[in-house]
Amino acid sequence: MGRKFPPIIWIARNTYARMLKAHGKVKLDNACGVNLDDGPFLYLLNHVGIMDPVMVSAVAPHHIRWVAGAYLFKSKFLNLVIGKWCTAIPKQQGKSDVSMVRNVQKALKAGDNVGLFPEGTRTWDGEMVPFDYKPLAKLIRLYKVKVIFAHIEGGYAYQPRWADEKRKGKVTISLKHLLTPEQIGAMDIDTLKNTVEEYLHFSNDEWKESVDYSYVSPRRAEGLQRLMYMCPKCRGIDTMRTSGNRITCSKCGTMAVLTEKDDLTSVDIPFTKLSQWHNWEAEEIGKLDGLPEEPGVLLQKGDFNNEGDLDVLSEHISVRIEAGVMIVKCNDGDKKEYRLPISEVSSLILNAKQTIELFCGEDLYR
Repeated sequence: MGRKFPPIIWIARNTYARMLKAHGKVKLDNACGVNLDDGPFLYLLNHVGIMDPVMVSAVAPHHIRWVAGAYLFKSKFLNLVIGKWCTAIPKQQGKSDVSMVRNVQKALKAGDNVGLFPEGTRTWDGEMVPFDYKPLAKLIRLYKVKVIFAHIEGGYAYQPRWADEKRKGKVTISLKHLLTPEQIGAMDIDTLKNTVEEYLHFSNDEWKESVDYSYVSPRRAEGLQRLMYMCPKCRGIDTMRTSGNRITCSKCGTMAVLTEKDDLTSVDIPFTKLSQWHNWEAEEIGKLDGLPEEPGVLLQKGDFNNEGDLDVLSEHISVRIEAGVMIVKCNDGDKKEYRLPISEVSSLILNAKQTIELFCGEDLYR
């Protein structure tokens, strides 16, 4: 059920997707035994990498209209490719988006299959990015269609978000659970919320203990400084450096090795999991009154509804945080400073290419 494959998707399925499957890089595991000809379906998945929609679409027997970050549609070229040709649906990240809700509902009513990554952004450490499950449960009740909960197993290990390169290994798209409209209608909203949270949950730390975790790379730690930015020993910020399978503090010399199972071994560092280190440094950063100045490239501004083109405010900026205020200094033109109180920031998302997009009051800044 659903629309035929758009031409660009048909070409990709018969070229790149065939190559992925032929080389055993990605496969489908219909663990819940759902009849995939009996749609439409709403797919809900964990989000590990930019290739997630490609991987899933490569093994799915039908076309899936993916919900994608609205920032991608700002590019005329990407809007043409993913919007018109691939029929993706834009979603403003980090805040509610009524137009997305309506567009998804319209697509499902037309018999199209829709894919959604509820976390709204890719994981950095292999664990689910926290979000509020109740609005998702309300959406599921609103749509009244069959919902497939799928896990992208091995996707994070294949190419972590922080990594410089892919590793050798396999990715499995595992269809874990199916909820029917009848089952959804029989649950109160809290029961549905808890069910959604249980069915969607995926942890790379938990999963890798139950499988033959084999993702090979001689440079497996390179890029890890993007995630591990604070030294656990000297508390240095942005002092971690990587080479091969090692991460080392340039300030105090503390060193850890990233093993073939993506665990940490070290004499000085008390963590064995990337998620442990990540959670610790996030807490430590939260205790600081401010952060030192960092260079930036471009500052843009748009409206609250993210409509139209973004205005360029500066092409040479620096950013610092003082006393709960993000201060963006324009180092060209009139040297203007923009002071954005953290308490007024309603959403903040790190998008592709290290782009930060946030809403402060009624304004969008990127």
